[in-house]
This record gives sequence, C-alpha cells and structure tokens, in this order.
Amino acid sequence: MTAFYETARLLYEGPWVAERYIVMRDLLVSNPDAIHPVTRQITVQGARPSAVDAFAAFYKLEEMRRVRDAAFGRIDALLLPTAPTAYTVEQVTADPITLNSRLGTYTNFVNLLDLCGLAVPCAIRGDGAPSGVTLLAPGGQDAFLAAIGRALHAASGLPLGALGQPHPPLEDLPPEPMPGEIAIAVVGAHLSGMPLNGELTALGARLLERTSTAPDYKLYSLGGSPAKPGLLRVAAGAGAAVEIEVWALPADAFGRFVSAVPPPLSIGTVRLCAGRAVKGFLVEAESVSGARDITTFGGWRAFMASQPG
Repeated sequence: MTAFYETARLLYEGPWVAERYIVMRDLLVSNPDAIHPVTRQITVQGARPSAVDAFAAFYKLEEMRRVRDAAFGRIDALLLPTAPTAYTVEQVTADPITLNSRLGTYTNFVNLLDLCGLAVPCAIRGDGAPSGVTLLAPGGQDAFLAAIGRALHAASGLPLGALGQPHPPLEDLPPEPMPGEIAIAVVGAHLSGMPLNGELTALGARLLERTSTAPDYKLYSLGGSPAKPGLLRVAAGAGAAVEIEVWALPADAFGRFVSAVPPPLSIGTVRLCAGRAVKGFLVEAESVSGARDITTFGGWRAFMASQPG
C-alpha cells in the first residue's frame, strides 16, 4: 500500500491542485466570497507549484503506476475499508481539511492510478455508525467488481437501507470469463474428453459451462481425422438447440488458438439458449453441401456415441 499512499499525497500536496485552481481562477479574483472558505483555502494553493514541480510529480506518478501494474498482475482486486473511521459532523466542521483527507485514506489515490472502485455496505458498528468496504481494480473492470460486490452485500445480512427490508435472494449469474479472458463456444472435437480438447487446456483455457445454442442452428458431420462437425446458423427457429461447451481462454492465447482453426471452420458469434452471445466455431455454408445433417442427435457427443467402434 505504500505506493498507493504516496500517490494519494500527490493529489492534495502535488501540482494537481492547479487543475482546480485553473477552473476557479476567475471566480477567485472576481468574487472569492462566493466559494466555501475550505474549498477556497485548498484551491488557492494551486497557484504555487512551478513547472518543475509539475514534471517531477508526473514522473513520480508514472513510477507509482508501474507499481500498480505489478500489484494487479498478482491479484484480481483490492478489498479495503471504505474509510478508516466515522466522524461526526461536528468533528469534521472543526477540522475539515485534515479529517476529509483522512477519510479518503483508502480512496484518494484511485483517480490518479486510473482504478475503478465500488463501495459496499458491510456492517453496523456497535455505536450505530455504518461500516463498509471498497473494492478496487484497474479501470474498466467495474462489472467484475459489481459481481463481487453484490455477493458481499448479500452476505452482510444488512437490510436495504432505511427501508429495513431484508436483502432479496441473489439470482445465479451466468458463468462469465474473468478480466483478460475471452469466452469461446466449442461444438466438436474440442469438447471435454474429445481428441482436440488438449489444444484448449494447453493454452490455459478453463470450462465455464455446458449449455446449448439457441434453436437456430444445424449440425453437420464434415468427416476428417479426427472427425469434426460444422455448426451452421439458419433462420430463427428453423434449426435446433445444439449441445456446446463454453470455455474461457486467456486473451493472448485466443489469437493463437483462432489462427490455427482450419477451413471450412471459422470463428463467429454463437447465440446461446439463454440469449447471450459468445465467439465460437461455425462452418461456411457452402461446405455443408452433401454433408450429413446430424442435427437430430442434439450434439456432437451424442452423434459420436452412436457410431460403431
């Protein structure tokens, strides 16, 4: 946390206060009394840093961002107190700058480090004051934090705010790839236990779910060694639901995997029975001419089990 705390000091003690000063400079000159005294006291300090100070702070921030990258290379998210304590209004009024800065101990660095954050209610202290935690992750991972936060909130046992109503039961979330992963639907030899499944696992893929497509597909046997099927999109409702598996591939491995897909197969968008869409194996329409339609088997695994030997 040391680097994060150093970044927080840059926010209030470094040249970034000058950004606020630029916005309010004209008002500070024309009508300073229109600005809250505490805000005014902080903002006027933005006129003091020099260009040298600004560049020194920029370099320092880049150093801190490298530390951030190293930290989040080893973890998925940070779980911190939302605030170190809870103050009364009277306490903050008596020392607003110090206490407000202290309340931001675990959040003042978030913007400069381009992190996203989600504050989650956690408990009510014995003295009646609220207590919470904040989840932090690299910018753009808000949905990932929301998935964790909903579970934390529900597990807290807290009622829904002043309503006093119990937290509703959580609905199951569909399996989703983690940040840095891409979901891909497989329909044939890459299914679990099939001959080419090792190509997925060797690249670090993990199984998300066994499901089926929307009823808009037909499945064909294309032959070859190993034997492989072709999944073809047809008019809505003109096909059937076909058994598939959805795997999560690391993003850097996804490209290597896709580049090895042989014709007439390709990677397109496959619609699932639940309405979601993921990338997955499809076949070129021209290539199914004369191929055996095996849609009625419901999937490649069932078709292969029906074959002699």
